[in-house]
Amino acid sequence: MGVGALGATALGTRDLRAQPASRNSRIGGLLNQLGQQAQWRSPELRLARRITQGLTEADAARATALGYQAFLEEQLNPTGIDDSAMEARVRQGYSTMLGYTPRQLIDLNDAGAHYFEAQLPMRMLVAERAVFSRRQLQERLFEFWSDHVYVPIWLFPGLTNIHLEQAIRPHVLGTVGGMIRASMRSTSMLVYLDQVWSTRFGVNENYARELMELHTVGWDGGYTQEDVAGLARVLTGWGWENGIFKYNASNHDFGAKQVFGMSFPARSQGNSGTFGMDEGIAFGEMLIRHPQTKRFIAVKLLRWFVRPDPSEAQIQAVISVYGTEGDIKAMLRVVLSSANITRAPAKLKRPFHYGVSALRAIGATIIPVADVRRDFITLVYPINAMGHSFGNWPNPDAYPDRAEFWAGLIVDRWNAVNNQLVQSDTTLPGRAVLDLASFVGTGSIDSVVASIRRRLFGGEMSAELDAELRFTLRNGVTNPRVLNAVRLAVCAPEFQFY
Repeated sequence: MGVGALGATALGTRDLRAQPASRNSRIGGLLNQLGQQAQWRSPELRLARRITQGLTEADAARATALGYQAFLEEQLNPTGIDDSAMEARVRQGYSTMLGYTPRQLIDLNDAGAHYFEAQLPMRMLVAERAVFSRRQLQERLFEFWSDHVYVPIWLFPGLTNIHLEQAIRPHVLGTVGGMIRASMRSTSMLVYLDQVWSTRFGVNENYARELMELHTVGWDGGYTQEDVAGLARVLTGWGWENGIFKYNASNHDFGAKQVFGMSFPARSQGNSGTFGMDEGIAFGEMLIRHPQTKRFIAVKLLRWFVRPDPSEAQIQAVISVYGTEGDIKAMLRVVLSSANITRAPAKLKRPFHYGVSALRAIGATIIPVADVRRDFITLVYPINAMGHSFGNWPNPDAYPDRAEFWAGLIVDRWNAVNNQLVQSDTTLPGRAVLDLASFVGTGSIDSVVASIRRRLFGGEMSAELDAELRFTLRNGVTNPRVLNAVRLAVCAPEFQFY
């Protein structure tokens, strides 16, 4: 079965979600095989695919004009990129939501208004930034770090917005140290993992375990269950008040502790100020600088941007520039080296990445609506339907970054493309709409195919898909056929990968 034949199936009228799971699995395996065979010749476009939320014609032109290293450096320094259009979108649609204080978010949650007033708008903002921001590497990293120090967006009492905007976004191109320190004082994180209820009167180990297992040294980092128990005692007193981080010395365990190579002698009981908080701070600093943390972060970045099985040489090269704080830019220069990217196998896009990349590639515009709660039709609903609702993973390890997990959900992608993502009906409020005229061009089959090749693939499209598109248009270039051709290209396996 060819690439185009797979995509063409999505153009039918049946709901393919009704297909058996075994069919999903077989299709997923075939897609993965096809993706590994993808051949992209341009190093600059390979890089652009890796560091954006979806290649666009403008990205391809910019990367080609600047060259590999200059394009990478531009994206590594987002403040130098004019993103005023995106900033205006934020001011216009999300200033109220972003302006909520912790107390206001708690009150919204208590009143049952949090979903429509904070949770749904935040999901929409994350998607809008991914689609429309010119600071694309920043958005790829926001997705990465949101999974790394993950807190579900539905968390009681509704403080995750602050976690995303204050503990994650400012640090995505900063340092690992800055990210970990911010997450250790993030009320959302401490509530989610039960730290705010962990005191010397009753110790909870959840946050202590995940701080090591998921955020720093990794599950194989060498710590033991005794270390988890000891760290939980070290962190007693780290809590909150009115939605804001607060350390309470009267809740801290001042007994002697041995934790992961660090000793904390017994001290006289304190009951005020930050007395005793220094233990948790010192342990956090040790974790930030620990050799296993350096390795854990290096492997995770390589898997995110390059390949699922990085070599030891690749890992050590990233570790060598980690430094003491975990310089994210320095590590990314190594991770995203031309040698790494030009040899990297194609990666299957996760549904969020896929949905956003489709909207970016077709140049979709969103029809405004009076009620912001209906905008989710385009920016949230289809991604939810593909199984990747932002901030909705039930466990603290966040959504998997493994092709085998997502490959069996391909039919849901096809349905999302046909039903939501690729539309031309301007009468549907809240939908993303593509300008068919821009794909029609001169009205010839050659013109339509050339436009799809250029806009969706940066000019690098397989001969097989080219033939399938021409077959779709064989009876003449009409708007419905052009729409089907664009959908076919978006559903094709070579668009599913990057």
